[in-house]
Amino acid sequence: MYRKDGGELMLKLEISRVHDAYAQGAECPLCALMEAAERTYLVSFQHSRVMEPNVRVKTNALGFCPDHLGKLYRGENKLGLALVMLTHLQEKTADLHSALDGSIQAARAGARERSRRIPRIIESLEALRNSCFICGLLSQDLARYSWTILYLWRKDPQFPPLFRASRGFCLSHFCTVLAIACDILRGDRLAIWLDDAVPLMKRTLNGLEKDLLSFTQLYQAGNQSLGTDEVRSALARTLQMLAGRAQK
Repeated sequence: MYRKDGGELMLKLEISRVHDAYAQGAECPLCALMEAAERTYLVSFQHSRVMEPNVRVKTNALGFCPDHLGKLYRGENKLGLALVMLTHLQEKTADLHSALDGSIQAARAGARERSRRIPRIIESLEALRNSCFICGLLSQDLARYSWTILYLWRKDPQFPPLFRASRGFCLSHFCTVLAIACDILRGDRLAIWLDDAVPLMKRTLNGLEKDLLSFTQLYQAGNQSLGTDEVRSALARTLQMLAGRAQK
């Protein structure tokens, strides 16, 4: 994964970023890393990067998902976004016309043919709507960061104590890391890693339940307590644990 195209440098960069995320004491280090990566991509696509020829090839083919389109639209470069969406639309208009015309043809076909063709058309339109260049980049980043965490856990004697002192991961990112761990940890290493990871997850879940109860009690009549930072943030942290995205 890291031996091609200057991969040695890439590995060092990922190690540094992972260490920084754990040093922050984030609820989920991977959430913190992915939020930072997303901010970087959104800023870069609002500036000169969006006009680079190799990038335009990708954006023409993939476009952006509704979430990232909204974030780009709320940015500062609407002209750049308009130019990108123009060439994306020009590339995809024929496919859209084909799907739309196909829906009419399918509707006029027999019931059996209609039930076969309409779901395919819907699937193709949903795939176009959900296709996203930024999501693809973030997916690659998530795999690298997850791999790096497992690499550090195996190879860096200073990392396991940091890992055990963390709050684990949100459920979404725990599944991601577990899938990669299952693929790369040989022998009994997967069980040993889970012996470290699972208690973190259970401890965090138990703490969230306790803090969330205290959060609800802040709203009881006659309660004068403002609560601790942990209690006031309990709802946001619980949503992050369950939904995989930090709530602001």
